[in-house]
Amino acid sequence: MTNYRGNFLYGFIACGPYELLPEWVFDKVFCPAVETDPNTGEAKVAQVGLRRVESALLQGYKRDEIFVANPDYLAKSIGPDTKVVGINVMDPLGMAPVTTTMSPEKLSYVAMKFKRMCADIIQLKKKYDFKVVVGGNGAWELAKTDRMKIHGIDTVVVGEADELALDLFKDLESGDAPELMHCFVKNIQNIPEIEGPTVNSLIEAMRGCGRGCDFCDVNKRSKKDLPIERLQHEAKINLDYGFDSIWLHSDEMLLYGCDNKDFQPNRDAITELWRSLKSMGANFVGTTHMTFSAIAADPVLLKQMSEINEMHTNGRWLATNLGIETVAPRMVKKHLGVKTKPFSTDEWGWVVREGARIMNENHWFPAATLIIGWPDETPDETQYTIDLIEDFRKTNFRGLVAPLLYQDFSEKNSMHFGNLNEAQFTLFWRCWENNMRVINDIVPIILRNKTYGPPMKIFMYGLIKAGTWAIMRYLRGLCKDLFNGKLPEDIVDRYARSRSVAAPTYTR
Repeated sequence: MTNYRGNFLYGFIACGPYELLPEWVFDKVFCPAVETDPNTGEAKVAQVGLRRVESALLQGYKRDEIFVANPDYLAKSIGPDTKVVGINVMDPLGMAPVTTTMSPEKLSYVAMKFKRMCADIIQLKKKYDFKVVVGGNGAWELAKTDRMKIHGIDTVVVGEADELALDLFKDLESGDAPELMHCFVKNIQNIPEIEGPTVNSLIEAMRGCGRGCDFCDVNKRSKKDLPIERLQHEAKINLDYGFDSIWLHSDEMLLYGCDNKDFQPNRDAITELWRSLKSMGANFVGTTHMTFSAIAADPVLLKQMSEINEMHTNGRWLATNLGIETVAPRMVKKHLGVKTKPFSTDEWGWVVREGARIMNENHWFPAATLIIGWPDETPDETQYTIDLIEDFRKTNFRGLVAPLLYQDFSEKNSMHFGNLNEAQFTLFWRCWENNMRVINDIVPIILRNKTYGPPMKIFMYGLIKAGTWAIMRYLRGLCKDLFNGKLPEDIVDRYARSRSVAAPTYTR
Protein backbone atom coordinates (compact mmCIF):
# COMPACT_ATOMS: atom_id res chain seq x y z
CA MET A 1 0.00 0.00 0.00
CA THR A 2 2.59 2.51 -1.16
CA ASN A 3 3.25 4.66 -4.20
CA TYR A 4 7.04 4.14 -3.80
CA ARG A 5 7.48 7.92 -4.00
CA GLY A 6 6.63 7.70 -7.68
CA ASN A 7 9.51 5.33 -8.44
CA PHE A 8 8.58 1.69 -9.06
CA LEU A 9 12.24 0.70 -8.68
CA TYR A 10 11.92 1.36 -4.94
CA GLY A 11 9.75 -1.73 -4.88
CA PHE A 12 12.94 -3.77 -5.08
CA ILE A 13 13.85 -2.46 -1.63
CA ALA A 14 10.86 -4.34 -0.22
CA CYS A 15 12.66 -7.50 -1.33
CA GLY A 16 15.71 -6.64 0.77
CA PRO A 17 16.46 -8.00 4.27
CA TYR A 18 14.38 -6.62 7.09
CA GLU A 19 17.20 -6.76 9.63
CA LEU A 20 19.60 -4.57 7.64
CA LEU A 21 17.36 -1.57 6.97
CA PRO A 22 15.64 0.22 9.87
CA GLU A 23 11.89 0.04 9.52
CA TRP A 24 11.43 3.78 9.81
CA VAL A 25 13.71 4.21 6.79
CA PHE A 26 11.68 1.72 4.79
CA ASP A 27 8.34 3.27 5.81
CA LYS A 28 9.29 6.94 5.60
CA VAL A 29 12.03 7.20 3.01
CA PHE A 30 11.27 4.59 0.36
CA CYS A 31 7.77 3.20 0.82
CA PRO A 32 5.46 5.59 2.70
CA ALA A 33 1.86 4.43 2.96
CA VAL A 34 -0.80 5.63 0.56
CA GLU A 35 -3.32 8.22 1.72
CA THR A 36 -5.49 6.55 4.35
CA ASP A 37 -8.49 7.65 6.43
CA PRO A 38 -7.05 7.55 9.98
CA ASN A 39 -10.47 6.98 11.54
CA THR A 40 -11.63 4.06 9.42
CA GLY A 41 -8.42 2.69 7.89
CA GLU A 42 -9.79 3.03 4.35
CA ALA A 43 -7.03 3.22 1.74
CA LYS A 44 -7.67 5.93 -0.83
CA VAL A 45 -5.30 4.25 -3.30
CA ALA A 46 -4.94 0.49 -3.83
CA GLN A 47 -3.25 -2.08 -6.05
CA VAL A 48 -4.95 -2.49 -9.39
CA GLY A 49 -5.63 -6.16 -8.57
CA LEU A 50 -7.59 -5.18 -5.46
CA ARG A 51 -9.52 -2.63 -7.48
CA ARG A 52 -10.48 -5.37 -9.95
CA VAL A 53 -11.86 -7.56 -7.15
CA GLU A 54 -13.58 -4.57 -5.59
CA SER A 55 -15.39 -3.86 -8.87
CA ALA A 56 -16.32 -7.51 -9.30
CA LEU A 57 -17.87 -7.58 -5.82
CA LEU A 58 -19.83 -4.39 -6.46
CA GLN A 59 -21.79 -6.33 -9.07
CA GLY A 60 -23.50 -8.20 -6.22
CA TYR A 61 -22.86 -6.22 -3.04
CA LYS A 62 -23.77 -2.66 -2.05
CA ARG A 63 -21.11 0.03 -1.99
CA ASP A 64 -21.14 0.26 1.81
CA GLU A 65 -20.56 -3.49 2.08
CA ILE A 66 -17.17 -3.36 0.33
CA PHE A 67 -14.14 -1.76 1.97
CA VAL A 68 -10.51 -1.45 0.82
CA ALA A 69 -8.32 -1.31 3.92
CA ASN A 70 -4.75 -0.28 4.66
CA PRO A 71 -3.21 -3.32 6.44
CA ASP A 72 -1.70 -1.04 9.10
CA TYR A 73 -5.24 -0.11 10.26
CA LEU A 74 -6.95 -3.50 10.39
CA ALA A 75 -8.20 -3.06 13.94
CA LYS A 76 -10.22 -0.10 12.71
CA SER A 77 -11.32 -1.73 9.45
CA ILE A 78 -12.46 -5.13 10.75
CA GLY A 79 -15.38 -5.58 13.12
CA PRO A 80 -18.43 -7.70 14.02
CA ASP A 81 -20.01 -7.13 10.59
CA THR A 82 -16.94 -8.41 8.72
CA LYS A 83 -17.68 -11.66 6.84
CA VAL A 84 -14.70 -12.04 4.47
CA VAL A 85 -11.20 -10.55 4.40
CA GLY A 86 -9.48 -10.72 1.01
CA ILE A 87 -5.71 -10.23 0.71
CA ASN A 88 -3.75 -9.36 -2.43
CA VAL A 89 -0.16 -10.66 -2.32
CA MET A 90 2.90 -10.23 -4.52
CA ASP A 91 5.52 -12.28 -2.66
CA PRO A 92 4.12 -13.16 0.78
CA LEU A 93 6.79 -15.63 1.90
CA GLY A 94 9.75 -14.05 0.10
CA MET A 95 10.12 -16.98 -2.30
CA ALA A 96 10.17 -15.05 -5.60
CA PRO A 97 13.47 -14.68 -7.51
CA VAL A 98 14.20 -11.04 -6.61
CA THR A 99 13.62 -11.66 -2.90
CA THR A 100 15.57 -14.90 -2.63
CA THR A 101 18.46 -13.15 -4.37
CA MET A 102 18.37 -9.96 -2.30
CA SER A 103 17.60 -11.60 1.05
CA PRO A 104 19.43 -14.94 1.06
CA GLU A 105 18.57 -16.86 4.22
CA LYS A 106 17.11 -13.69 5.75
CA LEU A 107 13.57 -12.41 6.27
CA SER A 108 12.70 -9.83 3.62
CA TYR A 109 10.61 -6.74 4.25
CA VAL A 110 7.76 -8.02 2.07
CA ALA A 111 7.65 -11.32 4.02
CA MET A 112 7.93 -9.58 7.38
CA LYS A 113 5.04 -7.24 6.57
CA PHE A 114 2.91 -10.18 5.46
CA LYS A 115 3.63 -12.20 8.61
CA ARG A 116 2.86 -9.21 10.81
CA MET A 117 -0.43 -8.58 8.99
CA CYS A 118 -1.44 -12.24 9.28
CA ALA A 119 -0.71 -12.21 13.01
CA ASP A 120 -3.12 -9.27 13.37
CA ILE A 121 -5.74 -10.98 11.20
CA ILE A 122 -5.54 -14.23 13.19
CA GLN A 123 -6.29 -12.35 16.41
CA LEU A 124 -9.17 -10.45 14.82
CA LYS A 125 -10.47 -13.68 13.29
CA LYS A 126 -10.70 -15.28 16.73
CA LYS A 127 -12.77 -12.33 17.86
CA TYR A 128 -15.07 -11.86 14.86
CA ASP A 129 -15.05 -15.26 13.08
CA PHE A 130 -14.68 -14.19 9.42
CA LYS A 131 -13.16 -16.03 6.45
CA VAL A 132 -9.80 -15.18 4.86
CA VAL A 133 -9.05 -15.56 1.15
CA VAL A 134 -5.73 -14.78 -0.56
CA GLY A 135 -5.03 -14.11 -4.24
CA GLY A 136 -2.55 -12.22 -6.39
CA ASN A 137 0.68 -12.99 -8.20
CA GLY A 138 2.31 -14.52 -5.13
CA ALA A 139 -0.62 -16.71 -4.05
CA TRP A 140 1.17 -19.86 -5.28
CA GLU A 141 3.58 -19.56 -2.35
CA LEU A 142 0.69 -20.16 0.07
CA ALA A 143 -1.01 -22.99 -1.83
CA LYS A 144 -0.16 -25.63 0.76
CA THR A 145 -2.38 -26.66 3.66
CA ASP A 146 0.27 -26.19 6.35
CA ARG A 147 1.17 -22.70 5.13
CA MET A 148 -2.49 -21.71 4.97
CA LYS A 149 -3.09 -22.90 8.52
CA ILE A 150 -0.08 -21.06 9.93
CA HIS A 151 -1.24 -17.78 8.37
CA GLY A 152 -4.95 -18.15 9.17
CA ILE A 153 -6.04 -18.55 5.54
CA ASP A 154 -9.18 -20.41 4.48
CA THR A 155 -8.89 -20.22 0.67
CA VAL A 156 -6.09 -19.52 -1.79
CA VAL A 157 -6.86 -18.42 -5.37
CA VAL A 158 -4.08 -18.98 -7.90
CA GLY A 159 -4.66 -17.18 -11.20
CA GLU A 160 -7.21 -14.56 -12.24
CA ALA A 161 -10.22 -14.09 -9.97
CA ASP A 162 -12.16 -11.50 -12.02
CA GLU A 163 -14.89 -13.83 -13.25
CA LEU A 164 -15.47 -15.77 -10.04
CA ALA A 165 -14.76 -13.25 -7.25
CA LEU A 166 -18.42 -12.53 -6.57
CA ASP A 167 -19.44 -16.20 -6.38
CA LEU A 168 -16.36 -17.01 -4.32
CA PHE A 169 -17.10 -14.37 -1.69
CA LYS A 170 -20.70 -15.57 -1.46
CA ASP A 171 -19.43 -19.12 -0.95
CA LEU A 172 -16.97 -17.92 1.67
CA GLU A 173 -19.79 -16.23 3.56
CA SER A 174 -21.79 -19.44 3.57
CA GLY A 175 -18.76 -21.57 4.50
CA ASP A 176 -18.88 -23.48 1.22
CA ALA A 177 -15.66 -22.33 -0.49
CA PRO A 178 -12.84 -24.72 -1.51
CA GLU A 179 -9.39 -24.55 0.04
CA LEU A 180 -7.58 -24.02 -3.27
CA MET A 181 -8.72 -22.68 -6.65
CA HIS A 182 -6.90 -22.34 -9.98
CA CYS A 183 -8.67 -20.05 -12.42
CA PHE A 184 -8.15 -17.98 -15.56
CA VAL A 185 -10.29 -15.35 -17.27
CA LYS A 186 -11.84 -16.70 -20.47
CA ASN A 187 -13.51 -13.55 -21.77
CA ILE A 188 -11.91 -10.11 -21.65
CA GLN A 189 -15.37 -8.58 -21.23
CA ASN A 190 -15.54 -10.22 -17.81
CA ILE A 191 -12.62 -8.17 -16.48
CA PRO A 192 -14.40 -5.41 -14.52
CA GLU A 193 -13.43 -1.76 -14.82
CA ILE A 194 -11.77 -0.26 -11.77
CA GLU A 195 -13.70 2.37 -9.82
CA GLY A 196 -10.97 3.83 -7.62
CA PRO A 197 -7.43 5.22 -7.96
CA THR A 198 -4.52 2.79 -8.08
CA VAL A 199 -0.96 2.67 -6.75
CA ASN A 200 1.29 4.94 -8.85
CA SER A 201 -1.56 5.50 -11.32
CA LEU A 202 -1.03 1.99 -12.69
CA ILE A 203 -3.73 0.60 -14.96
CA GLU A 204 -3.81 -2.72 -16.76
CA ALA A 205 -3.37 -2.49 -20.54
CA MET A 206 -3.18 -6.21 -21.27
CA ARG A 207 -2.71 -9.66 -19.78
CA GLY A 208 -0.46 -12.47 -20.85
CA CYS A 209 2.17 -12.25 -23.54
CA GLY A 210 2.23 -15.48 -25.53
CA ARG A 211 6.03 -15.64 -25.52
CA GLY A 212 6.08 -19.08 -23.95
CA CYS A 213 9.08 -18.96 -21.57
CA ASP A 214 9.05 -22.15 -19.51
CA PHE A 215 10.04 -20.49 -16.21
CA CYS A 216 7.32 -17.83 -16.25
CA ASP A 217 3.83 -18.20 -14.79
CA VAL A 218 2.53 -15.43 -17.08
CA ASN A 219 3.00 -17.85 -19.98
CA LYS A 220 -0.09 -19.72 -18.77
CA ARG A 221 -2.31 -16.76 -19.67
CA SER A 222 -3.46 -16.05 -23.20
CA LYS A 223 -2.78 -12.50 -24.40
CA LYS A 224 -5.72 -10.14 -23.97
CA ASP A 225 -5.69 -6.45 -24.91
CA LEU A 226 -8.01 -4.02 -23.15
CA PRO A 227 -9.62 -1.41 -25.48
CA ILE A 228 -8.47 2.21 -25.50
CA GLU A 229 -11.84 3.59 -24.38
CA ARG A 230 -11.70 1.50 -21.25
CA LEU A 231 -8.10 2.51 -20.51
CA GLN A 232 -9.07 6.17 -20.90
CA HIS A 233 -11.85 5.71 -18.33
CA GLU A 234 -9.49 4.12 -15.82
CA ALA A 235 -6.73 6.65 -16.48
CA LYS A 236 -9.16 9.49 -15.82
CA ILE A 237 -9.91 8.07 -12.37
CA ASN A 238 -6.23 8.36 -11.47
CA LEU A 239 -5.73 11.76 -13.07
CA ASP A 240 -8.81 13.10 -11.28
CA TYR A 241 -7.40 11.81 -8.00
CA GLY A 242 -4.27 13.90 -8.53
CA PHE A 243 -1.70 11.71 -10.27
CA ASP A 244 0.18 13.53 -13.04
CA SER A 245 1.14 10.50 -15.15
CA ILE A 246 -0.24 7.19 -16.38
CA TRP A 247 1.54 3.86 -16.06
CA LEU A 248 0.41 0.93 -18.17
CA HIS A 249 0.87 -2.51 -16.70
CA SER A 250 1.51 -5.30 -19.17
CA ASP A 251 3.46 -8.50 -19.48
CA GLU A 252 4.77 -7.30 -22.88
CA MET A 253 3.58 -3.80 -23.76
CA LEU A 254 4.95 -3.79 -27.29
CA LEU A 255 2.66 -6.67 -28.24
CA TYR A 256 -0.43 -4.56 -27.55
CA GLY A 257 -2.65 -4.85 -30.61
CA CYS A 258 -0.36 -7.49 -32.16
CA ASP A 259 -2.22 -10.32 -33.87
CA ASN A 260 0.48 -11.77 -36.11
CA LYS A 261 2.43 -14.99 -35.52
CA ASP A 262 5.76 -13.25 -36.13
CA PHE A 263 5.30 -11.00 -33.06
CA GLN A 264 5.97 -7.89 -35.12
CA PRO A 265 4.75 -4.91 -33.02
CA ASN A 266 1.62 -3.07 -34.13
CA ARG A 267 3.08 0.43 -34.24
CA ASP A 268 -0.21 2.16 -35.05
CA ALA A 269 -2.09 0.55 -32.15
CA ILE A 270 0.60 1.44 -29.59
CA THR A 271 1.17 5.03 -30.74
CA GLU A 272 -2.59 5.59 -30.85
CA LEU A 273 -2.82 4.37 -27.26
CA TRP A 274 0.09 6.57 -26.16
CA ARG A 275 -1.32 9.68 -27.84
CA SER A 276 -4.84 9.13 -26.52
CA LEU A 277 -3.66 8.83 -22.91
CA LYS A 278 -1.07 11.62 -23.12
CA SER A 279 -3.75 13.95 -24.52
CA MET A 280 -5.79 13.52 -21.34
CA GLY A 281 -3.34 15.78 -19.52
CA ALA A 282 -0.73 13.30 -18.30
CA ASN A 283 2.88 14.49 -18.10
CA PHE A 284 3.93 11.17 -19.58
CA VAL A 285 2.77 7.62 -20.24
CA GLY A 286 5.00 4.83 -18.93
CA THR A 287 4.87 1.06 -18.95
CA THR A 288 6.08 -1.74 -16.72
CA HIS A 289 7.38 -4.36 -19.19
CA MET A 290 8.80 -4.62 -22.70
CA THR A 291 10.99 -7.12 -24.56
CA PHE A 292 14.26 -6.45 -26.34
CA SER A 293 13.04 -8.37 -29.40
CA ALA A 294 10.05 -6.09 -29.95
CA ILE A 295 12.25 -3.01 -29.51
CA ALA A 296 14.81 -4.24 -32.00
CA ALA A 297 12.06 -5.25 -34.42
CA ASP A 298 10.73 -1.68 -34.68
CA PRO A 299 13.16 1.02 -33.50
CA VAL A 300 10.88 3.72 -34.92
CA LEU A 301 8.12 2.69 -32.53
CA LEU A 302 10.15 3.39 -29.39
CA LYS A 303 11.35 6.67 -30.89
CA GLN A 304 7.76 7.75 -31.49
CA MET A 305 6.71 6.74 -27.96
CA SER A 306 9.51 8.94 -26.61
CA GLU A 307 8.48 11.81 -28.87
CA ILE A 308 4.88 11.60 -27.67
CA ASN A 309 6.23 11.87 -24.11
CA GLU A 310 8.55 14.73 -25.24
CA MET A 311 11.44 12.84 -23.65
CA HIS A 312 14.02 14.13 -26.12
CA THR A 313 13.19 17.75 -25.34
CA ASN A 314 12.54 17.71 -21.60
CA GLY A 315 15.36 15.30 -20.73
CA ARG A 316 13.07 12.82 -19.00
CA TRP A 317 14.14 9.19 -18.75
CA LEU A 318 11.63 6.41 -18.10
CA ALA A 319 12.47 3.00 -16.69
CA THR A 320 10.87 -0.26 -17.71
CA ASN A 321 11.48 -3.95 -16.97
CA LEU A 322 12.85 -6.41 -19.51
CA GLY A 323 14.05 -9.99 -19.33
CA ILE A 324 17.41 -11.06 -20.70
CA GLU A 325 17.48 -14.37 -18.78
CA THR A 326 20.39 -15.86 -20.81
CA VAL A 327 22.03 -15.38 -24.20
CA ALA A 328 23.54 -18.87 -24.48
CA PRO A 329 22.03 -20.25 -27.73
CA ARG A 330 21.13 -23.70 -26.43
CA MET A 331 19.55 -22.28 -23.29
CA VAL A 332 17.61 -19.73 -25.31
CA LYS A 333 16.20 -22.45 -27.56
CA LYS A 334 15.30 -24.66 -24.61
CA HIS A 335 13.81 -22.18 -22.14
CA LEU A 336 12.80 -18.90 -23.80
CA GLY A 337 9.99 -20.12 -26.04
CA VAL A 338 9.39 -17.50 -28.73
CA LYS A 339 10.79 -14.61 -26.70
CA THR A 340 13.22 -13.85 -29.52
CA LYS A 341 10.59 -13.46 -32.27
CA PRO A 342 10.52 -11.97 -34.84
CA PHE A 343 14.22 -12.91 -34.67
CA SER A 344 15.73 -16.38 -34.46
CA THR A 345 16.97 -17.85 -31.18
CA ASP A 346 20.56 -17.66 -32.47
CA GLU A 347 20.22 -13.88 -32.79
CA TRP A 348 19.18 -13.26 -29.17
CA GLY A 349 22.61 -11.98 -28.10
CA TRP A 350 22.52 -9.39 -30.88
CA VAL A 351 18.86 -8.57 -30.14
CA VAL A 352 19.59 -7.74 -26.50
CA ARG A 353 22.57 -5.54 -27.38
CA GLU A 354 20.68 -3.76 -30.15
CA GLY A 355 17.55 -3.33 -28.05
CA ALA A 356 19.58 -1.83 -25.18
CA ARG A 357 21.24 0.63 -27.58
CA ILE A 358 17.88 1.71 -29.03
CA MET A 359 16.42 2.21 -25.57
CA ASN A 360 19.25 4.42 -24.36
CA GLU A 361 19.14 6.48 -27.56
CA ASN A 362 15.49 7.21 -26.83
CA HIS A 363 15.82 7.97 -23.11
CA TRP A 364 14.53 4.62 -21.84
CA PHE A 365 16.29 3.13 -18.83
CA PRO A 366 16.25 -0.69 -18.85
CA ALA A 367 15.79 -2.54 -15.58
CA ALA A 368 16.74 -5.95 -16.94
CA THR A 369 16.79 -9.35 -15.30
CA LEU A 370 18.81 -12.46 -16.03
CA ILE A 371 18.74 -15.88 -14.45
CA ILE A 372 21.71 -17.49 -12.75
CA GLY A 373 21.81 -21.17 -11.89
CA TRP A 374 19.77 -22.86 -14.59
CA PRO A 375 19.82 -26.56 -13.63
CA ASP A 376 21.28 -27.59 -16.99
CA GLU A 377 23.60 -24.67 -17.84
CA THR A 378 27.33 -25.29 -18.33
CA PRO A 379 30.11 -22.78 -17.47
CA ASP A 380 30.79 -22.29 -21.20
CA GLU A 381 27.15 -21.28 -21.64
CA THR A 382 27.34 -18.88 -18.71
CA GLN A 383 30.27 -17.27 -20.56
CA TYR A 384 27.93 -15.96 -23.26
CA THR A 385 26.06 -13.84 -20.71
CA ILE A 386 29.29 -12.73 -19.01
CA ASP A 387 30.43 -11.42 -22.39
CA LEU A 388 27.14 -9.54 -22.74
CA ILE A 389 27.67 -7.66 -19.47
CA GLU A 390 31.24 -6.89 -20.53
CA ASP A 391 29.90 -5.36 -23.74
CA PHE A 392 27.45 -3.27 -21.71
CA ARG A 393 30.41 -1.80 -19.86
CA LYS A 394 32.32 -1.05 -23.06
CA THR A 395 29.33 0.69 -24.66
CA ASN A 396 28.52 2.68 -21.50
CA PHE A 397 25.12 1.02 -21.28
CA ARG A 398 22.75 2.96 -19.04
CA GLY A 399 20.57 0.45 -17.23
CA LEU A 400 20.48 -1.95 -14.32
CA VAL A 401 20.92 -5.70 -14.67
CA ALA A 402 19.43 -7.72 -11.83
CA PRO A 403 20.98 -11.20 -11.60
CA LEU A 404 18.33 -13.50 -10.12
CA LEU A 405 18.87 -16.99 -8.78
CA TYR A 406 16.85 -19.59 -10.65
CA GLN A 407 13.64 -20.43 -8.78
CA ASP A 408 11.60 -23.54 -9.46
CA PHE A 409 7.84 -23.28 -8.80
CA SER A 410 7.99 -26.87 -7.54
CA GLU A 411 10.72 -25.73 -5.10
CA LYS A 412 12.89 -28.74 -6.05
CA ASN A 413 15.60 -27.31 -8.33
CA SER A 414 15.91 -23.76 -7.02
CA MET A 415 19.37 -22.22 -7.00
CA HIS A 416 21.08 -21.00 -3.82
CA PHE A 417 24.18 -18.85 -3.30
CA GLY A 418 26.03 -21.76 -1.76
CA ASN A 419 25.78 -23.69 -5.04
CA LEU A 420 27.30 -21.08 -7.37
CA ASN A 421 30.21 -22.22 -9.50
CA GLU A 422 32.98 -19.84 -10.58
CA ALA A 423 31.33 -18.87 -13.87
CA GLN A 424 28.01 -18.14 -12.18
CA PHE A 425 29.70 -16.08 -9.46
CA THR A 426 31.59 -14.14 -12.13
CA LEU A 427 28.32 -13.29 -13.88
CA PHE A 428 26.81 -12.15 -10.59
CA TRP A 429 29.87 -9.99 -9.85
CA ARG A 430 29.97 -8.45 -13.33
CA CYS A 431 26.28 -7.53 -13.10
CA TRP A 432 26.85 -5.67 -9.86
CA GLU A 433 29.95 -3.96 -11.20
CA ASN A 434 27.69 -2.68 -13.97
CA ASN A 435 25.05 -1.63 -11.46
CA MET A 436 27.59 0.22 -9.31
CA ARG A 437 28.70 2.18 -12.36
CA VAL A 438 25.14 2.98 -13.41
CA ILE A 439 23.90 3.85 -9.93
CA ASN A 440 26.69 6.41 -9.57
CA ASP A 441 25.52 7.87 -12.85
CA ILE A 442 21.83 8.08 -11.96
CA VAL A 443 22.02 9.14 -8.31
CA PRO A 444 21.49 12.81 -9.31
CA ILE A 445 18.32 11.79 -11.19
CA ILE A 446 17.02 9.83 -8.19
CA LEU A 447 17.66 12.81 -5.93
CA ARG A 448 15.54 15.09 -8.12
CA ASN A 449 12.48 13.43 -6.58
CA LYS A 450 10.25 16.33 -5.65
CA THR A 451 8.98 14.55 -2.52
CA TYR A 452 12.41 14.87 -0.86
CA GLY A 453 13.67 17.97 0.93
CA PRO A 454 17.40 18.90 0.99
CA PRO A 455 18.23 17.02 4.23
CA MET A 456 16.48 13.91 2.94
CA LYS A 457 18.41 14.10 -0.35
CA ILE A 458 21.71 14.09 1.54
CA PHE A 459 20.53 11.15 3.62
CA MET A 460 19.35 9.31 0.51
CA TYR A 461 22.69 9.81 -1.23
CA GLY A 462 24.54 8.29 1.72
CA LEU A 463 22.03 5.45 1.97
CA ILE A 464 22.34 4.51 -1.71
CA LYS A 465 26.13 4.54 -1.56
CA ALA A 466 26.14 2.50 1.64
CA GLY A 467 23.70 -0.01 0.16
CA THR A 468 25.75 -0.65 -2.96
CA TRP A 469 28.93 -0.92 -0.88
CA ALA A 470 27.23 -3.50 1.36
CA ILE A 471 26.24 -5.60 -1.65
CA MET A 472 29.79 -5.71 -3.00
CA ARG A 473 31.13 -6.47 0.47
CA TYR A 474 28.70 -9.38 0.77
CA LEU A 475 29.80 -10.74 -2.60
CA ARG A 476 33.47 -10.52 -1.59
CA GLY A 477 32.77 -12.52 1.54
CA LEU A 478 30.70 -15.01 -0.45
CA CYS A 479 33.58 -15.50 -2.89
CA LYS A 480 35.97 -16.32 -0.05
CA ASP A 481 33.52 -18.81 1.43
CA LEU A 482 32.76 -20.53 -1.87
CA PHE A 483 36.23 -20.75 -3.36
CA ASN A 484 38.70 -21.43 -0.53
CA GLY A 485 39.53 -17.85 0.38
CA LYS A 486 39.90 -16.53 -3.17
CA LEU A 487 38.96 -12.92 -3.90
CA PRO A 488 36.65 -11.94 -6.79
CA GLU A 489 39.66 -10.62 -8.72
CA ASP A 490 41.18 -14.11 -8.60
CA ILE A 491 38.03 -15.58 -10.15
CA VAL A 492 36.52 -13.12 -12.61
CA ASP A 493 39.67 -12.38 -14.63
CA ARG A 494 39.61 -15.96 -15.90
CA TYR A 495 36.36 -15.22 -17.67
CA ALA A 496 37.43 -12.02 -19.42
CA ARG A 497 36.66 -12.28 -23.12
CA SER A 498 40.31 -11.93 -24.07
CA ARG A 499 40.94 -15.28 -22.37
CA SER A 500 37.76 -16.96 -23.54
CA VAL A 501 38.29 -19.56 -26.25
CA ALA A 502 34.59 -19.50 -27.10
CA ALA A 503 33.92 -15.78 -27.28
CA PRO A 504 31.08 -15.38 -29.79
CA THR A 505 30.81 -12.74 -32.48
CA TYR A 506 27.47 -10.94 -32.67
CA THR A 507 26.50 -9.57 -36.06
CA ARG A 508 23.39 -9.44 -38.13
